[in-house]
Amino acid sequence: MSQNPTMARYRPLKFGVTRATLRDGAQGTHYLRANQDLPPFPDRITDRLVHWAKTRPDQTVFARRSKNADGSTGDWRHITFAQALDAARRIGQGLLNRGLSADRPVLILSENDLEHALLALGCVYAGIAYCPTSPAYSLVSQDFDKLHHVVKTLTPGLVFASDAGRYSRAMLATLGEDVELVTTEGSVPGRATTPFTALLATEPTPAVDAAMAATGADTIVKFLFTSGSTKMPKA
Repeated sequence: MSQNPTMARYRPLKFGVTRATLRDGAQGTHYLRANQDLPPFPDRITDRLVHWAKTRPDQTVFARRSKNADGSTGDWRHITFAQALDAARRIGQGLLNRGLSADRPVLILSENDLEHALLALGCVYAGIAYCPTSPAYSLVSQDFDKLHHVVKTLTPGLVFASDAGRYSRAMLATLGEDVELVTTEGSVPGRATTPFTALLATEPTPAVDAAMAATGADTIVKFLFTSGSTKMPKA
């Protein structure tokens, strides 16, 4: 801090505030205000998705390298901003058609992958809450107690897992018949299973764009749970 008690200095950074003004308030309260005003910022994160889909439609936003049958790495799969926006609108429309909401959110069981990312974007675009949960609750646990707890807490209306073969046991043990199951690969034995491609095939309507425009600071977008290392996870 400089000798001037009303001025605070920070070491230079390539981002963020470098100078700020410190003002004393009542009862020992101090106010720190950046000398540089905030530039214009979007009302919602999906506004940036729309912006870059128009400005740089062919630029990659997500990419993942595939694996061959022998375990070696294969080709890269790229998703551009334009493709991501199109997928978000289609998936978001599909979720709206199902009447999902913060009371009946989307629960994601599986690891990070491109479908996980696109489903999350679709949820955010349509203003429908989602929750990525630890894959260990499905793949490591033998009693599924924590997954039971998550399902009871959230009451999801749709549950996604990339590989039905790996996640079927957890799904069958914890989810009622009224919960739609969506998978990228395979199907869940004895249960109707929606392929992820079906969500992507949904034709978007103006309703999904209206839903996006209606989201704001009070919209519940995501549920996160504590680790549950000592007790049951808390949302």
